[in-house]
Amino acid sequence: MFDIVETLGNTYYYSAFSNVGVYKLNRSEVLLIDSCDHKRMVKSLDGILEKNGLRVKTIIDTHCHVDHIAGNKFFYDKYGCEILASKGEQGFIAYPDREPRFYYSGINTDKTRNPFFITEPSDATVITAKNTPEGFEIIPLPGHSFDMIGVRTPDDVVFLADAILSKKTWDEYKLPFFYSVNESLQTLKDIQNIKAKLFVPAHDEPLSDICELAEYNIESMKHKKELIYSLCSGKSFEEIFALAIDKLDLRIMTPKYPMYSVMVRNFLQSLVEDEAINTTLEDSVLIYRRV
Repeated sequence: MFDIVETLGNTYYYSAFSNVGVYKLNRSEVLLIDSCDHKRMVKSLDGILEKNGLRVKTIIDTHCHVDHIAGNKFFYDKYGCEILASKGEQGFIAYPDREPRFYYSGINTDKTRNPFFITEPSDATVITAKNTPEGFEIIPLPGHSFDMIGVRTPDDVVFLADAILSKKTWDEYKLPFFYSVNESLQTLKDIQNIKAKLFVPAHDEPLSDICELAEYNIESMKHKKELIYSLCSGKSFEEIFALAIDKLDLRIMTPKYPMYSVMVRNFLQSLVEDEAINTTLEDSVLIYRRV
């Protein structure tokens, strides 16, 4: 079901729920860009590497979300590999329980410790210009996570992590997660100006031209901003949230409530930053209104 797919030169990717970059450093060592999202896929990837006489020397984590770092500890324990990550993501990789507490406003409950949100901790070194592996380029991709990065391999293949989402992801989730909506929009615009031989999004097939998909993401995000904006007619967050869920025809269960709640708040924050809406406190309730 899962396999390593060749792209260009020594650059491959492991095709799974979250694509993993695999760069062949030499005859016996590889560098991974992210490390899978599930133990079964981690072991499958490792089995393929072993079969080909390869071991993991380095992992570059694009960001801290569980579907990108679940293999960190496994590969470190087995190979003693180096793990690199940006400064803003490093702490969440070392202490993965911080991320679900972010969704749950700091509350520590059994719900925050489920595998959907959390994996085993691993120690990552902050990636810098000095310790970036030779021939690789680190590309800042802020917006989706706290300090997400992309990676360009020596073969001019750019791994874009979750900066750009597939059309299927937008159709399925309708309100995908973005830590900062406006930063994500700017990153998408910046991606349209990146030149590379090939682009590999985390949740889509590789593309030689990324502009069309980037534009689809931009328009999808703007559409969601317009929807949230239309609901800001002197209503509280709870009222806006209920209307948004209804208009998007989302069927949410308790475990996913925090993520959708955070997303609606993040879209509201983007509109505050745009000075398109303002807030007033009325009878101890925060009310959102269009300017």
